[in-house]
Amino acid sequence: MIEPVTNLTVGDLKSELSRWSDETPVTFHSPLKKQEFRLFRYQAGDSVLILEINEFPETSPLALPEA
Repeated sequence: MIEPVTNLTVGDLKSELSRWSDETPVTFHSPLKKQEFRLFRYQAGDSVLILEINEFPETSPLALPEA
């Protein structure tokens, strides 16, 4: 069964990030690809915040943290 895709809102993101200190690193990880990603840039769209990420190919799947 495929899990439904949920939309992440700015409010959701703010709520989660407010629990963490300003010095806490943020990582992006794809469990399907077992690949780490890096933030490339962010920008405002017409009615959406766009976060652009790139694959980080130098990351070994073995080095990724387990959830």
